[in-house]
Amino acid sequence: MKRLLLWTNLYPTKAAPHYGTFVKSTEHAWRQALGSDNVQLVAIREKPTSKLSKLRLYAGLLTRCARSLWNKPAGTLLEVHYPVYFLPLLYLLSLAKPKHFYLVLRFHGTDLAQIAGSRLFRRLFERLKGSVDLCVAPSEHFRHQISARLDVPLSRIIKVYPDSVGERFAVPEREDKAPSETFTVGCVSRLEPGKNCQTLLEAFAKLAIPNKRLMLVGDGTQRAMLEQAAKQLEVADSTTFTGALPREKLPEVLANFSVFVFPSVRESFGLVAVEALACGVPVIANAELHAAKEYLQEGKNGYFYEGGVEGLVAAIEAFYAQPAAVRLALSEQAKSARDQFSDQQVFTQGVKDILSKQQSE
Repeated sequence: MKRLLLWTNLYPTKAAPHYGTFVKSTEHAWRQALGSDNVQLVAIREKPTSKLSKLRLYAGLLTRCARSLWNKPAGTLLEVHYPVYFLPLLYLLSLAKPKHFYLVLRFHGTDLAQIAGSRLFRRLFERLKGSVDLCVAPSEHFRHQISARLDVPLSRIIKVYPDSVGERFAVPEREDKAPSETFTVGCVSRLEPGKNCQTLLEAFAKLAIPNKRLMLVGDGTQRAMLEQAAKQLEVADSTTFTGALPREKLPEVLANFSVFVFPSVRESFGLVAVEALACGVPVIANAELHAAKEYLQEGKNGYFYEGGVEGLVAAIEAFYAQPAAVRLALSEQAKSARDQFSDQQVFTQGVKDILSKQQSE
């Protein structure tokens, strides 16, 4: 029977139950496919609270990973999430002859930039690259990015979506069926520079739309700056900063959005936009966000915008001006994301694709 080792630095904890839930779902899919006794998880089971605790946790993780290799049968599948953190150990493993494992590196986003942008990490990756059997990317665009930046043949990279939405993200039933007169522009994001929420705030201030409201869900280093900018732009009274919310509360929040704006310029996939679609909320996304083209269809479940603030203003006002029937059709089409990104389509199919690739080789 096939065996699997799953290494990850990210996994849900009691203190942070939503931290790396997609890894836990991947683990569950593997246990269903191979049998629980044939899957071994090696993970950090607590969230670091300081640099010292992070160092301790990662040292312990790598030690346990090394021990997990002992006495495993030939052909064992080793799936590594966020490979940048495991490169030194993987390099040492690559020196072992003969090759014992089918090595799968599962990229999620920032790990590619960390490897490609570091001379040390890049050198380690180059030296172990011949031992890597398969890379997994979260989107087709990111698949090509891995190939171009790390010089890995596309034939050795497959796409597996990073997470699912399923029935968790559905429009909650409301007792009050009357449509709201408020036009709510919403965004769920970490409030960090690359997320580009400043552009959204400036565009919102320029909207010639009555009863408009902006809701920013999330937290980050830019929150104080954005709150101050809202005051300077004189939209503080119509802007709500909710802070970070648990994922299970997002469907109810998303359902109150008239439109979801995704201004980010750097995403390996962009799950929050898919979650909005699953709740029946059309999405307006930055055209620079190439991965969004895998789930956002122009004029069917949303739109892309170009041109920074002015382009976003034009896109939101054009959406607002659409007849009610058109906006309803966009909303209905958006809900199909629940089927496209179900647990079956994401996690179960991802496991099947990896196993199929291994068997074909």
